[in-house]
Amino acid sequence: MLKLGDFYEDEAKEVAKYLRDAGMKVDIRTYIEGYTQEYNYLEGRLSDLRGKIDDEEYADHERYLAALKTVLAKGATLETLESMFEVEFDSEVDEKRERLKDIVEGNQPVDSDLTEEKRIQALSDFSNLLTDLTKISNGMSFAARLLDLNEIKFGEEVGNRLDDPIVQVLVDPEEIDDGWTVRTTTVFTFKPMADIYIDEFSTTLFDDIDEEFKDSYYQEFLKIQCIADIVLNLMDSSSGKMEMEDFTNKCITKKNYDEDVLVIDGADASREIAKSLEKNGVLKIKGDTIKWKR
Repeated sequence: MLKLGDFYEDEAKEVAKYLRDAGMKVDIRTYIEGYTQEYNYLEGRLSDLRGKIDDEEYADHERYLAALKTVLAKGATLETLESMFEVEFDSEVDEKRERLKDIVEGNQPVDSDLTEEKRIQALSDFSNLLTDLTKISNGMSFAARLLDLNEIKFGEEVGNRLDDPIVQVLVDPEEIDDGWTVRTTTVFTFKPMADIYIDEFSTTLFDDIDEEFKDSYYQEFLKIQCIADIVLNLMDSSSGKMEMEDFTNKCITKKNYDEDVLVIDGADASREIAKSLEKNGVLKIKGDTIKWKR
């Protein structure tokens, strides 16, 4: 079986449908993928962080705090905090998301039809929008941690707890100095994943795969096409009996494209390819001898 790749489980089902619609034999094998992420936070009163983080970053956190104070005063709840905070911090947040979406969907930074000047401008706009939206996301995370650290609940009197609250600021472990109070949060995340396997013989149906798959999964399509090229080459150039060594040599193909060359080397996988062809009734394996059934 050819392993096409690993995908999120829902995506794997979509990919498999494209392949099965083309007539290919597909196997989906699900599993759980686990990974860890570690976050290091500098903790202390906001005023204590001045000089420990750069001035621009400190100013951003002062703005985060100001926005949080305002939305809490306006009656923010657990359900409305995020949307209210985003607009309070940056009133153009929705417009910026739409502009970023337009750039991404329009592929403007790399569109060959754009002039060099417009391409540079598009790249600059993309970078600036991404920076602004990242700040908003970071600010919301900062605000949520702040509420938890200072035991502030929605709807209750805040008093002076936001005058100089306890905060946590994400820091690079390499920049941590002795004497700093640093808290580490380790997150274990588990995701349902799936490997997709294709019967090598059925890859010869690659021409029947929907064009949409070819566009969206070009590398995967290329992998299918290359295995199919080996199988077709074997079937077109072989008959009777042959030694496994000869079969293995035929699992290497070469194609010339003007000045470019494509070499497909399936020699190490030759026995697996032979097993697939045997399973599909194309040949019979006996020791190191191959007998073609034609």
